[in-house]
Amino acid sequence: MTRLHPSMLTAVCGLALLIARPASAQETLYKRLGGYDAISAVVDDFADRLFADPVVGKRFVGMGADTRAQFKQKNKNLVCNVTGGPCLVISRPAKVVHAGMNISETEFQIVVGHLIAVLNKYRVPEREQKELLGIIGSLKPDIVESH
Repeated sequence: MTRLHPSMLTAVCGLALLIARPASAQETLYKRLGGYDAISAVVDDFADRLFADPVVGKRFVGMGADTRAQFKQKNKNLVCNVTGGPCLVISRPAKVVHAGMNISETEFQIVVGHLIAVLNKYRVPEREQKELLGIIGSLKPDIVESH
């Protein structure tokens, strides 16, 4: 009987776990979301819902088509970047962008509700939704100013 040195046994067990682990567990959230094209579709739908919303849509009144397209692109790059993708963030930090806007908890929750609806529409799995919502939720202190 051949005996493995303890360090070799550890390496073999580690390799076996790596091989046995589903590929998705090794991939970035960006890849698990479907990459740039999938993120782009979600952000486009999400932004259009925000623009049309009777409460938060008021924040976008007066934005022309080009400014709305820039808003979408900045958010695509942001989501791409924070989920492990190759995009560069082309917007200012959330605290700077939202400063003085007096965004309420209610408005924040409306935005999150639209995001969840779009993620469900595109059948994004629960695990990926939770990860993405956790990232978005971490921005809340930089966005919400009033309660």
